Order: sequence, then structure tokens, then C-alpha cells
Amino acid sequence: MILRFLLIFGFLPTIILAQNCVSCVGSGNIWCVETSQCNSTFVSCQTPISIQLNCPTQPDPRYPYDDHFMRTQQIVLASASHGEIVQTCFDNQIPSMKLYQVRTVNCSSNYTDVTCRGFTAYDITQKAIVLSFRGSHGPDQSQQLADGMANGGLQSYFGNTGTIFKVVYDSFMLLWNGGMYQDLKNLKYKYPDFEVWVNGHSLGGMLSWVASSYLAISGLYKPENIRVVAMAAPRIGDYNFAVWYTSTFPNSYHIIHRNDQIPRSVKIDPHTNTTVLFHPRTQVWYNNYMRVNDEYQICAEADGNYCSDAVTEGLSFEDHIYYFNINMPQWGRDGCPKNISAYAQP
Repeated sequence: MILRFLLIFGFLPTIILAQNCVSCVGSGNIWCVETSQCNSTFVSCQTPISIQLNCPTQPDPRYPYDDHFMRTQQIVLASASHGEIVQTCFDNQIPSMKLYQVRTVNCSSNYTDVTCRGFTAYDITQKAIVLSFRGSHGPDQSQQLADGMANGGLQSYFGNTGTIFKVVYDSFMLLWNGGMYQDLKNLKYKYPDFEVWVNGHSLGGMLSWVASSYLAISGLYKPENIRVVAMAAPRIGDYNFAVWYTSTFPNSYHIIHRNDQIPRSVKIDPHTNTTVLFHPRTQVWYNNYMRVNDEYQICAEADGNYCSDAVTEGLSFEDHIYYFNINMPQWGRDGCPKNISAYAQP
């Protein structure tokens, strides 16, 4: 009776009837997570959703997040890319993992000391082939990336799948054509039924998104057979790329440590200062030291003022170096010693 009265006399706050967030936002309205209503004005909304990519969604249950796997396998692979003794890392931490080949290429026309690095490996026990990419190495490479983003901007490389930074794609292709393609081809021929793990930290995380995209678009691997783990990666592409990547790769996680400042950048294409950039799903945020048994949040939204991006003060580069409470570059250079506690964050 009250509802009828309000409707007749026009006192009812504007509520758009919608079955879910996707249909609400798709019609140009705002979805409120707390009330599960479209354009609700009954209460102040704490979590408004205005784009479909951010409609709350949990990971595919076939590919659940596994903290133990990340801190015993993926952190070793990402750290090992920093050192010259990759197999020593494996011997100390993952004895069943075997290094196949390390590739290093110059990836700058302006700096002789700027190199991109990645390796291939395989594990017969876990039935996996690995592609792992090193993060940026030194101030010259950081500057080269910043210059490349500003000068080259975003371009389309995978058909109608959005745009990504040219400088990152070029870096991947230099590694790919510098031997990684042949290495993967050899491993795939020998182990055709193995899944492929693609991972990296920082720039390496961006390269893991490019590499996995290339593998899927080229038909080398089906997306469901690619496990992607990016750590601390800056944004790499526009909204359309984030949507495509999210819908294509069901087993992809982006791990962020506490106040790490790097994955909270870049938000706008510096080449045009117009295109807004987005992370694909699925963010996993550890708002702590990332010690064993520390809690983590699997973000239901993709990118915006949610989860790690809700924090804007006290951002830290130190949190970029330490993942799973390990100084990744130093640990990797030292061969991933078993005494992990010696590399813990102060």
C-alpha cells in the first residue's frame, strides 16, 4: 500500500529495476554492492559500480587461488629470473623443476645496459612448462620504460582485443624472437600435454600478460591450459584489453603486496593523457607482510577504488621488493637459499 502511494505521488527514490550488476551498468546506471540495487538513493552507497568489468565476481571455482602454491612455486620462479644461477634456485626450493634456457636481450636503443630477461623451464612431476620474466633492472631500464610509454603509447596487437603499451610488447617480442619461441616450441614438442605457467614480477608481470596473450592468440596453447601469475605489475592496457584478458584467461591472478606503489600506476596513457588504463582480473591483495598464514583478499572488482587501490597514502617501493616476505631480487641472485628468514622484510 505504501509503495503504491509513493508511486502515485512521485515520492519514490529512483530505483532502476535490474536483475544484476551487469544489466544495471550496461544500461548506463550505477550498481550499489551493499544494497544490490540499481541507482539506489535509499542509503549512501559505499561501493558504487559504474563499469561492467568491476561488477563483483569471484574466480572460476575450477581455478581457485592457492596461497601455498604461490609462496612455494611462483615466488621461486619469479625470484630466480633475477639471478645467474637459476637452477640453484630450483635445486634449493623446487628440486623437480629443471631449467631449460635463459634468454637475455638488449631491449633499448638508447641504453646499452638495459636488458630484458626470461627463462624457460619444465617440471615432469607437476607436468608444467614455465615461462618466467624478470622485472626492470636498474634506473636506466625504469627510465626507458617511462620514455617508451610516453612516446609509443598504446597500440593494438591482438586483433579486436584493446590496446597495450608498445614498449612492453616490443620487449616481449625481442625476447620471443631472441630464442624463447624456439625454446618453448622444443618443450611443447617434448611435453605436448603439459600446461604452461607464465609468471613475472613488476615489468615481468606485464610481460606475462603479453606472453599469455600471444600464446592464446597464436594458438600455441588454449587459455584454459595457461596459468598466469603476475606480481606487482603496473597497468598495461586500456579497458577493452582488460575486458578481453579477463574473459579469456580463467586462471590468472595478480598479486599485490600491501602499499606497493608500482601496481597502482600507470592510470592514464602518458602519450595522450586521455586513455584510462585498467588492470584485468583477478587481484589478490595481502595487506600485511605476506608471512605464512597471513590473510589475503581476493578482490571481487577488477580495477578502481577497491581493494589495494582504496589505499592512497603511505605507498612504498620497499613493499615492491618484498613479496611473500622475501627480498625477491637478492634472494634470486643468491640462488634462493633455504634460509628464507634471512631475506625477510625488516
